[in-house]
Amino acid sequence: MRKLGIIAVVFLLLGATVPGASAGDLLNYIWDTRTYQHPYPTDVQPGDLVYGHSPDLFNAIIPGYWIHVAIVAWYNESINDWMVIEAKIGKGVIISPLSEFLSRYDVVALQRVMVDDATKQRAIQFAYQQLGKPYNYDYISKPDVYDDKYYCSQLVWAAYLVASGFTVNLDENDGAWSWTYFYSVAPQEVYDDPMTYTIYKHEA
Repeated sequence: MRKLGIIAVVFLLLGATVPGASAGDLLNYIWDTRTYQHPYPTDVQPGDLVYGHSPDLFNAIIPGYWIHVAIVAWYNESINDWMVIEAKIGKGVIISPLSEFLSRYDVVALQRVMVDDATKQRAIQFAYQQLGKPYNYDYISKPDVYDDKYYCSQLVWAAYLVASGFTVNLDENDGAWSWTYFYSVAPQEVYDDPMTYTIYKHEA
């Protein structure tokens, strides 16, 4: 019920001001009713971060170009696909195939974090330990590292912060207040952080 209430408020607040926003946009964002084709990235490593941009309602709500981010966890040989851990609206912290993640967004990117492999593995382990936790709908307040709920960029930010012994903060403005992001950590801030660099980007 809480999720449905938030969705209703979103429509009430933004329906009159967001051009092209529709019930179909919202359905696509939550249940992935549209699919896009992207070349499968060839240089993927555990600990990489994958991003999605979508031309729908939530792109007008979430500040920055990128609206979603997940962490690459391991390669699943049984389905010949990388698996990613993500905090997804309506579903909480889950594991998804990379190919399915890529198909949701018209523009996707893959980034690498400038840390050693041991730190990447600890970040994956942290994210894995959060599986099953609910989605965090608070995009304004300063996020907690050890939380009982996570949104997507909060999860990858917390994972690398803990994995690095609190030395790698993937919040581009390191948690300071801004009129764009408030106290939160947005996918765009992770993308813009100097500790990340892009190795793949494609627009469908």
